[in-house]
Amino acid sequence: MKNPDKIELANIPTPIQSIFFEGFEILIKRDDYTGIEWTGNKIRKLEYLIFDALEKKADVLITCGGIQSNHARATAAVASRFGLKAILYLRGKEPKHFDGNLALDKLFGADIRFVTQEEYDNIQEIANKEIESIKKKGLKAIFIPEGGSSPLGIWGYIECAQEISKQLKIFKNKPSHIITAVGSGGTLAGLVLGKKLYGLKSSLIGVNVLKTSGDFEKIVCELANECSRKYRLGVKVNSKDFTILDGYSEEGYENISKEKLELLTYVSQDYGLLLDPAYTGKAFFGMVDHFIYQGNEFNKLMFIHTGGVFGIFPKLKKYLDTLDNSSFKV
Repeated sequence: MKNPDKIELANIPTPIQSIFFEGFEILIKRDDYTGIEWTGNKIRKLEYLIFDALEKKADVLITCGGIQSNHARATAAVASRFGLKAILYLRGKEPKHFDGNLALDKLFGADIRFVTQEEYDNIQEIANKEIESIKKKGLKAIFIPEGGSSPLGIWGYIECAQEISKQLKIFKNKPSHIITAVGSGGTLAGLVLGKKLYGLKSSLIGVNVLKTSGDFEKIVCELANECSRKYRLGVKVNSKDFTILDGYSEEGYENISKEKLELLTYVSQDYGLLLDPAYTGKAFFGMVDHFIYQGNEFNKLMFIHTGGVFGIFPKLKKYLDTLDNSSFKV
């Protein structure tokens, strides 16, 4: 097996830390520590995608996401580092005030385009037209899918699975389950492939952070299997290789309920761990609810902290109000 080439941008391997929640040990894989302006899990994927873009002599990177997209912000940061232009198609109305990831998009010099949900559903077509328009100017543009989730991008988490497998060798009591947020499917798809390739024994759990599941089982399987075929990995993925937990984002992608915020503010105070409202906060809540509160069987848990701290700032008042009024106790 020959890994595709990448450009080294991330601070890896990221450490594994331990907390005790209601008497249970939870290992935290600190992928929020990957660097490049706190790009979290996104930079692992972008290491491969940016190498490919530079090899193809790209002048412009085009990508998409929600208004507070961590991936869009990470792409803008990397583009500015390499002297490229970033065009970001963001789903939603332009706000009166730019904050969090959106403010950073601006600081990194990205060209921001706000699109409706209907337009976003046809984002590939829109991106193709943009690529053709840029080509007429004598420049080359590359489209990077939402979340960097492509057969090439998911190599970031194939590599991460190998990294985790090596790190866990020193743990006598290894985690029975590894949990991550699932937004575009790429992180989980890479982990599933990496588990098969590198002998990772833990069960893989993805917590759906979208309002509807979007048929994540299909998305993850298709991404993983397309990658396996393209790079001749010789493995096949099916829905039995992982579990998707639904029901933890009824409030919508970039919103978060008071119940979840009470847990997140408790975690920030007692463990110094910041979790964002779109991804890690919902995933952490889902993990705690499913395994600890509902009493589903497990030995030890590992939570992959995929970053996203800047997503807290647009919701900061809600975090602080919850902190002042919370009666949450463990």
